[in-house]
Amino acid sequence: MTAGAAGPVGFFEQGFAALTGHAPFAWQQRLYAEHFARGHVPPALDIPTGLGKTAVIVVWLIALALQAENGAVRLPRRLVYVVDRRTVVDQATEVAEELRRTLKGAPPGSFAAQIRDQLSKLCIDPNDEASPLAISTLRGEFADNREWQADPARPTIIVGTVDMIGSRLLFSGYGVSRRMRPFHAGLIGQDTLLVHDEAHLSAPFGGLIGSIAQVQQAQKAPRPLRIMELSATQRQQDATAAFTLKNEDKSEPPVNKRLHAVKKLHCPVSADSEDAAVEEIVKLALGYKDDRKRVLVYVRKPSDACEIADKLTRATADSRIALLTGTVRGYERDALAATPLFKGFRSDPDRQPPEASEYLVATSAGEVGVDLDADHLVCDLTTLDSMIQRLGRVNRLGGREAEIHVVEWPKTQRKGEGDGKLSEAIAATKAALATLPLRDGARDASPESLRALADRADAFAPTPRTVPLTDILLDNWSLTRVKDLPGRPTPERWLHGVEAGEPDLYVAWREEVNELAACLRDAGRTGTRILKQLYDKHPILARERLRGPLSEVKRQLERIAKRSPKAAESEQADSQDREPPKPIQAILLPVNGDPIVGALSDLLEREAALPYATIVLPPSAGGLDARGMLDAAATPEASRRYDVADDLAASGRDEKRRLRVLLTREPETEGWSARGIRQAIEAPNKLVER
Repeated sequence: MTAGAAGPVGFFEQGFAALTGHAPFAWQQRLYAEHFARGHVPPALDIPTGLGKTAVIVVWLIALALQAENGAVRLPRRLVYVVDRRTVVDQATEVAEELRRTLKGAPPGSFAAQIRDQLSKLCIDPNDEASPLAISTLRGEFADNREWQADPARPTIIVGTVDMIGSRLLFSGYGVSRRMRPFHAGLIGQDTLLVHDEAHLSAPFGGLIGSIAQVQQAQKAPRPLRIMELSATQRQQDATAAFTLKNEDKSEPPVNKRLHAVKKLHCPVSADSEDAAVEEIVKLALGYKDDRKRVLVYVRKPSDACEIADKLTRATADSRIALLTGTVRGYERDALAATPLFKGFRSDPDRQPPEASEYLVATSAGEVGVDLDADHLVCDLTTLDSMIQRLGRVNRLGGREAEIHVVEWPKTQRKGEGDGKLSEAIAATKAALATLPLRDGARDASPESLRALADRADAFAPTPRTVPLTDILLDNWSLTRVKDLPGRPTPERWLHGVEAGEPDLYVAWREEVNELAACLRDAGRTGTRILKQLYDKHPILARERLRGPLSEVKRQLERIAKRSPKAAESEQADSQDREPPKPIQAILLPVNGDPIVGALSDLLEREAALPYATIVLPPSAGGLDARGMLDAAATPEASRRYDVADDLAASGRDEKRRLRVLLTREPETEGWSARGIRQAIEAPNKLVER
């Protein structure tokens, strides 16, 4: 396998087709030939949505294989793909997993097999039967398999969120022991290409990694962090530095078709009240009820999305409506992604119209990077960067005519938006959209037309104020063996900015919470050690959690804490003495710190430990509605899945990951009694830990 007479472009074309099953776009060939094949990484990739930015992973892998063959590896061996959206993390993971399946299954002599052989040369043990490509996802649902740590020389793809990657770079890895934090920081911060996808979403993180790279360059690190930002909505990038489309790239038929996809944007309709705005969105969406179309509805607030979904359901059928928000628990969100309705919204040139019109109602969780391709779009007016992302989810592949209806929310109905930077940005967005070309009574919102608005920085969402990175901070963060060091702050302000809004609080449900609370409430350090071991071996995964703004989640949990557990209520119903009901027990898992077990009401008073923490409730506490969202009014139901820790449907595996057993010492018999949690067990003396 050599570039040979075919040159680097011919080599790339064969490799790309072998790994993906289709030919590359011209811009992907040019990115390879002009940059990656030469060991160079452009600082930014400014490509419109729908044109395959994620294929940067493939470009890097092929270039790395060629350099391995030539014995002059200039590209980083690790690619860390960071994006601040869980759905996009999953999609990037799917791309990486498919690459590895192709490499492992390639027949001897094929081009993919030759790429695999060249990548194997980079491993410490080239004869290792494991794939030469390690893949790890740092996002919770895919519990860290530690493949990226096993062989530091092996080509590796790490996919993760801003929090999971950024905290590791600052020696503060969420869920990582103090002993391992320097190891994580060293591997991610050295010999790594950090691809920051949808960089406009997390500008503070972009500034942070830029500062880290500058420190490394000043210290002449041998293989410093290299950064490339990806976005369809770049903020005033230096035109000479960003890699973008040239005229010859745009003339390629499939690219030209997508760049000029017909998207008819109708002028924003102003509503005089919040209720009127919701009704207007519902009315516009129902205008396609009998057209057998797939209609996207975007709004900013989850509560608005729920109300709109309810109204559409009453006017159509529940099976035709889907709801996607960032506050939905991972289990229900994964179930939604597997439904025929959601799959019908994916990009597919051969897809057929639905039997009846279908609706996907979403917040920003469904805006950025998600592979959606609706026929029409109805949404509220928001900032320009968000509007561009929304417009990229309709008529994504071109070849159709899409209509976009925008409803302008009344300013007085939005707390904090009546004045200030956000309100000004939304007003500027309205003015910017009005400058788009007018065709057939509507504005031309094709990707090519929208690129003319790239200089409207006043219409972009305000960037949170950032905190400078200093040598003193880096030194303090690196002292991981010292606990509670003064001057060692948590990394959130450097990852998200000072004015990025309040932090999130996560909630999960586990059957064993009450048992653990009864056993460990007064166990002191022993109890803490047991909890740490438990949640290290079987951590709370993303499918188990829902999240929301800390104040809102705390308010809902406070309402739950005032209720007594259903079981306790039934036990006391006939009691003459009417003892006070036992408080609801819970476990608090801070992002950095020891787990705490106790009454839910007491845990909620630990203000310093709540930001980005997870509170684990017993199912008897309730609080989960039918959509998988937090609702204090929701009571436990036998038909509702609260504890989904053992559910492996999403991973395609059937075996049980664990057996939860409560072992109790029996002094009289000098032995143990065992009781299974959620399932019966056989003789306890046959239990073996794996």
